[in-house]
Amino acid sequence: MLAQEMKEHFTFGSDIRLVADGHELDLHNNYDFQGVDYSVRDRSVILRWQRGGGDWVPKEIPSEVELRYDGVERFEFHRRDPEMPFTEDDCLASSGYWTDEDRGGGILVMPAAPEPGWLRAFQFQSGAVILIQAQEGHAAIKR
Repeated sequence: MLAQEMKEHFTFGSDIRLVADGHELDLHNNYDFQGVDYSVRDRSVILRWQRGGGDWVPKEIPSEVELRYDGVERFEFHRRDPEMPFTEDDCLASSGYWTDEDRGGGILVMPAAPEPGWLRAFQFQSGAVILIQAQEGHAAIKR
């Protein structure tokens, strides 16, 4: 069964810059990943970031970012590299698309337009990867 194309109501200007609601937010340098919530009942996944505390982070950027995926058809979490320090778990390294088809062999494709069946992929500095296939994705930007 082929998955339908996912509709995301945001884009990534590069593999780490979320473009949504008139903002372009650097999720690698200026935000710390807080966690992921998966609801089996609601078939939803929420990824949460909070503005970082480094002195390079502009204070005027939004304080929180959430990406919510509804109608989740597939959700995977690929393990982190145990040799990496845990401080790397909150740093987004890249965002793109993942294909595990025979010709792709489980690779992260950035920032190409996805084909149906490709999963949205979020890779972190620790090597962990979150993969999502859903009907829709929305961004919530909080001041």
